Amino acid sequence: MSQSRYGRGAPGGSFTGSSPKSHSKGVAASCPGQNQPCPNTSKHKNCCSDIRIVLTLTEPEEAFVAELKNMYRLLKKSPPVVSKLGNYFNQCSNPYESFLKILYNSQEFYNANKKSLPLLLIEEFGSFATINRNKIAHLLTGKLKIDAFKIITKQNVQSVTKMIIDIFEMVQDGALFVDNIQCLIQKKQYKEACQYAAMLSLHDKFSTEEFLVPLIFQDKLHFVDEFLHGSPSHQRALIQFLDSVLDHNSVRDAMGQYIADRHIPQVKYDKIHGKPWKRLIVRFTKMFKIPADLTPNLNRRRNEGALQFLLHKRFIENSFGDESWKEMVQEAVGDNEDLQRELVVRVAQYGEFAEALRWAHFYSVDRKDWPYGVRMFDDNRDPHSRQPPPADDWDEPNAALSKTQCHQYPLPFNTVLLVDDPRKFESFLDVGLQDVDIVGIDCEWKPSFGGKTSELALLQIATRRSVYVLDIVTLGDKAPHLWMELGKFLFNNCDILKLGFSLSSDISMIRHALPNLNFSTKHMGFLDLCMLWKQLEKYPKVRLPFDVKTGGPSLSTLVHNCLGHPLDKSEQFSNWEKRPLRESQIYYASLDAFCLIQAYDVLKRCFEEANCPFDDLCYSLIQHDKSPRKKPRRALNRSGQAESDPPQPPSPQTSSVQAHEVKMVCDSMLQGLGRSLRRCGIDTVILENNQSPDECVKHAVVDNRYILTRKKGFRVLIKCVTAGQCLRVTSDHPDEQLDEVLNFYKIVVTKNHAFTRCMACNGNKVITVPQDTIKALHSAATPRKYAPPCDDEEEATGFTSDEDFDDYEVGCYRPTKPAESKQLAFCEASATNSHPLATSTVSDTDNRVDLGLCQTKLGVQIKVNSLPLTVMNTHEVFYICEECGEVYYGGSHFERILTRRLRETVQ
Repeated sequence: MSQSRYGRGAPGGSFTGSSPKSHSKGVAASCPGQNQPCPNTSKHKNCCSDIRIVLTLTEPEEAFVAELKNMYRLLKKSPPVVSKLGNYFNQCSNPYESFLKILYNSQEFYNANKKSLPLLLIEEFGSFATINRNKIAHLLTGKLKIDAFKIITKQNVQSVTKMIIDIFEMVQDGALFVDNIQCLIQKKQYKEACQYAAMLSLHDKFSTEEFLVPLIFQDKLHFVDEFLHGSPSHQRALIQFLDSVLDHNSVRDAMGQYIADRHIPQVKYDKIHGKPWKRLIVRFTKMFKIPADLTPNLNRRRNEGALQFLLHKRFIENSFGDESWKEMVQEAVGDNEDLQRELVVRVAQYGEFAEALRWAHFYSVDRKDWPYGVRMFDDNRDPHSRQPPPADDWDEPNAALSKTQCHQYPLPFNTVLLVDDPRKFESFLDVGLQDVDIVGIDCEWKPSFGGKTSELALLQIATRRSVYVLDIVTLGDKAPHLWMELGKFLFNNCDILKLGFSLSSDISMIRHALPNLNFSTKHMGFLDLCMLWKQLEKYPKVRLPFDVKTGGPSLSTLVHNCLGHPLDKSEQFSNWEKRPLRESQIYYASLDAFCLIQAYDVLKRCFEEANCPFDDLCYSLIQHDKSPRKKPRRALNRSGQAESDPPQPPSPQTSSVQAHEVKMVCDSMLQGLGRSLRRCGIDTVILENNQSPDECVKHAVVDNRYILTRKKGFRVLIKCVTAGQCLRVTSDHPDEQLDEVLNFYKIVVTKNHAFTRCMACNGNKVITVPQDTIKALHSAATPRKYAPPCDDEEEATGFTSDEDFDDYEVGCYRPTKPAESKQLAFCEASATNSHPLATSTVSDTDNRVDLGLCQTKLGVQIKVNSLPLTVMNTHEVFYICEECGEVYYGGSHFERILTRRLRETVQ
């Protein structure tokens, strides 16, 4: 048997990227993984030169390979096959070269799997090389390692690559392959370059911008993660690079030029926007536990968002207590002077000049940076009160809270006991849990606004006699034996019913902060009142004492339904880690736990009065050991056969109807369809994610609307309305869903109907204003001199799951719930001065717009700050939705929508 001769490189043995059958033909050398020459052959001469091994098999070698394949096909991995390979390697003058030749000429080498011959070759040669290392180690030269590296770059099976790297001991001489990896980078093969650099432990030879940043642009984070796990220095460098981009107003603009200069291909532009970029930084900081001081720009943007949220809670929802407001504002603003000035400006925008003046003095904001209204307020004050107010003299009551009577703690306040030392803890265990069969459990922690992870601050345990407020911040890990006793006698005791509301988050916080409780995985005896409340829809006979429709599925709303008054949530967003706790905080925390027992008692009484099985329902809801989910069985009819879905009744419309003559309501599964219907000018109510499908029935009955739902909701809703009033939408594509609805109800949509409804609120009352008026409104809105840079415009075209989002541009921010803030939009409409919305009710400007307050006469703030200056200067007529304040203007977008998405719909 002839032997391969290392280092000779015969003409017929040059390295190619073709199939094994073409190896003998000999073609020009190429870069690893490509069939084209390297663009910089002078720099990468070594990495692009021919392989020195003669890869062409001789006749005896071809005969051996053929015989080996036949044996493997019949016997797979068996002693005869293993023995044959061992004998062959023992006879070779250089087993490393012979192994590479056989491997390279295996047809399955390029997609080797666990049951393939190449993988058997690698495993057996690895064992052979380990056993005979002392005999053959001198044959493993640097040149041979480079040849082996060039060969493995011809396939993409990472497990194979790792095995060959180990066999040829490439990591020990990793510097030999730097030029090869640099060649891959120049060929824009960033994924391969990253993988080889990580496997060869060459982290220190490459910067973050050579392939990590390009891989982020290509949204190939898996390879970035693998590389970063082996290099803390690259973790910090990459995060600092990503954070530096947030210093620009627009991530898209900042990175667009960066990408163009480096000619990076396959860029996922939908991810290069502010929100995805911030999420990426947060992902890396959590994954690698990076300190917050390395991300100053992310922290700044977080604080800006937190301040915006706090302002909304204080001045729009009026749901902030004074002390909580001051605590959380100081937490959000900190030492950032720009945010301090921004706070004064934003508070003044809400007309709260006295409050803005207090913050201006509190943070010593230069008078020249005060808004005009604050300066005038200060100048017109009583001269005897011109001294700055003391920092703790902010005792104005929250007027909004005093208007609403809230639920009160029914027991004397001395029954609320603060447990903040081991002695009180022992007393609680000895006395507090005696003869107790039910408790209410609640937790409090300081809001983090997306920064560091929140830590448990308080654990409230309420009995029918008292409420015990366990101070976790003070007790901490003290007295672990007492925590173990509490776990034993309460948390793992199935004889005590433990009530909570949305328990999963509380349980997660408790288990993380108090490991000594030794929580049982079965969570024995925990009942979530939120889940119990949701079951009421299955029991129509059960009626709660008070019928409250607003508030959403919150504990305050449940208490309102059961006990007649909502909870006072003014202390909810407090600094719960600050000590000593205020009396108002302790009162709030204790009532949140005690009201659980009160609500449970009311629910039980209502079920018993309606003769419904309350105990059985609770038992089915009590949290226990999670069992594998079983596929739900379909309902069976009397004959024992599976009951089929109810048929769709025929349409109630016997003739065509105009779009403005019908009304619709879409459940939360068809929000995209609802927006399409509004676009067609159809009066459409869209349920939010937290609203029950039963709301559809109310809208259908009260407003005579057609219900649009999916398969699951159809089975329930069809029984509640007349035939044909509920349509089961079968298509998954929004455009097809729209056609399905229009065809079923025989709705005619004309060009005059399109965009006659506000896309944000479904309203059709529009105020027409000229250019001068819109500029006056913009001036009255007091431009935000120190406002955080608006990243909304660039995020409008960013990654989103909303299939209709490409029809709009973001115009302004409207805060809703902290985790559900929506981006609303203004729509470019007709290219003429006649906006489609103008076909509906158009009101007189002077009577419907308050220039001083920048509001409509309905008291709605006009979103004029969302308009770019170029738009205000180039358009003569603007349209304001009187019901939500959105601003619309003329443009070409209306015609584009008509000729693209609605071209088959609009007549």
